[in-house]
This record gives sequence, structure tokens and C-alpha cells, in this order.
Amino acid sequence: MVVATPEAATEIRAHIRKAGGESTWDRLGEYLDKQKSGKEKFFITRSFAAPIDVLFDMKVNPRHFPRWLPPQGFSMEFMRVEVAVGKTSIYAMTGENDAKIFGRVRYLKIERPFSLSYEQQFCDENENISRHPFALIWPETMLTTVSLTAEGPDQTRIEITWEPAGTFRPEEIDVFTTAKPGMALGWTGSFAKLEDYIARLGKTDSV
Repeated sequence: MVVATPEAATEIRAHIRKAGGESTWDRLGEYLDKQKSGKEKFFITRSFAAPIDVLFDMKVNPRHFPRWLPPQGFSMEFMRVEVAVGKTSIYAMTGENDAKIFGRVRYLKIERPFSLSYEQQFCDENENISRHPFALIWPETMLTTVSLTAEGPDQTRIEITWEPAGTFRPEEIDVFTTAKPGMALGWTGSFAKLEDYIARLGKTDSV
């Protein structure tokens, strides 16, 4: 597609995002991967107007990460941060009535600025592993894989893959599969916040 001005391209991209146009490619990625691996996974990809190093920092830097990831109505803070292979970070999300949800992240691979993978589990404030607070029939451990590709000096595509890891029951996979539309909606909202956050940081040159 060729458009007359950069402003027109930005407007068209916004309309596509609101209409969920990119989700077609995400679902195709899921389908093709399942044909190959036989596993149920959730895929989402988006392109951002930022250099690859900046976008990588958005995913690992505890100063940036809590500003855009939490779902609507939640805030996020890290209780402990150790972004290194084999290390863990502990976070808390606070929602309505100051209710807190705790989680633990264990880093498996960090290859700056191209990829990152980690396992994620819910836990209590003492770091004891627990189940999803809103879905007890849910895999205990989730594996997140993040891949970044430079599409230009100031344009980067991010691909996030989310899948159950470790030991899980068939009914947990069923719940995970059923929840994919909600995951897509949640990540789309987070990515919209990330896009706005990057734009604000660009104006202040404080990344």
C-alpha cells in the first residue's frame, strides 16, 4: 500500500489496529506452528516506531516495563529485579481495592537486543508458587518468548509467543486455548500504551 503522507500512514495504521487487522497474521502464525509442533501457543506481533535497542529495553528495564504492561485498572511494581539468565524477578500488580497479585519471572535466555525468554508463575508475597487468581484451572507455568527484528533504523517488530510449560493437564490447555481472544485484547491494549509511552519518551529524549 502506498499513501501520500506519513500522517496518512499513521492514521491508516491506527484504523488497522482498532479493527484487529494484524490479528489475522497472529492467528496464521499460531496455526502454522501448531501444524509443526503440535502445541497450543498464543502469538502476537506488532511493529513500533523505535530502534531495536529501545524496544528491547521496554521489555527488560524495570523503569519502563511497569508503565505499559499492566491491564487496564492495574498498576505494577517490582519487588525484586534480577534480569539475568537463571535469576528471578518478583512483581506485584495492584488493582481495585488495593488487591495485589504477585508473580515470579525466571529468565532462561537473554540475547540483547534480539530475543528474550522466561518462565512466569503466580505466587504469594512470600514467593510461594500459587495458581492464577482468576482461573484456577490454568497452567501453573507459562513460557514467554520475545523476538525482535529491526525493520529499519527507527522501526522494530516484536513477536511474543506464550505457551504452557512444564507439567499441565488437558483441561488446563483447553482453558488456555479458550482464553486466546482475551489475551489478544489484553496485549493489544498494552501495546497501545507502549506505543504512546515510546512517543512521550521520544519527545523528552529520556529513554
